[in-house]
Amino acid sequence: MRSSERHHLKEDQFAAATMDKLSWAVEHRNPMLLGGTILIVVLLLLIGGFYYQQSREQKASALLGEALQQYSAPIVPAGTPAPPGQPVFSSVTDRAKAASNKLIEVSEKYGRTDSGTLSNYFLGLCAQDMSDNGKAEEYFRKVSDSGNKDLAALAKNALASLYHDTNRDQLAIDIYKQLIEKPTNTVPKASAQISLADLYSAKDPSQARKLYEEVQKDNSDNPIGQLASTKLQALK
Repeated sequence: MRSSERHHLKEDQFAAATMDKLSWAVEHRNPMLLGGTILIVVLLLLIGGFYYQQSREQKASALLGEALQQYSAPIVPAGTPAPPGQPVFSSVTDRAKAASNKLIEVSEKYGRTDSGTLSNYFLGLCAQDMSDNGKAEEYFRKVSDSGNKDLAALAKNALASLYHDTNRDQLAIDIYKQLIEKPTNTVPKASAQISLADLYSAKDPSQARKLYEEVQKDNSDNPIGQLASTKLQALK
């Protein structure tokens, strides 16, 4: 018997034993035993909910993987044969449309999982690829308000970039400053500093220089420090 089967069998046996004990306690009206047994049942339900959520996350993750396979598919000239088992598209727009269909399915079925939240982030990117900035902003805002701080930061970073691209620089600046003050695994402090410096480079070079120098100083032994050094040299 496989370990997963043994695990489920133990769960079933535990559940059956617990229900038998609860039935006996109710029948004999033993207050102390009844109270303790109800606690066990509550814990059992919580454990069941945990395994249910884990199962949902696994299913959501698998479906998200299928969507991202389409999202990352190569763009090739029309009529080019596709490699076995790999989709190809003739335009970024066509690829975004195909990926969006699968991503919407993840979002609608598994919206409360991390994979469901991440699907909304990629839906925002797809909307940008289809030149629908309004829809992209809607998706990024939704993820930025989520409880997962790493995914929220990722969406805020994309939102700031969108604001800059649509001539709303002050909104972008405000977000980058927030990300600098509260860095995450997905948007480290140096990354947000570089993005803000890039924004400043055309309108306020002195601010950009200050940020590049800070990143260079704090990250002298890694690639992002080297990137800041290159950008600093190119700054007028």
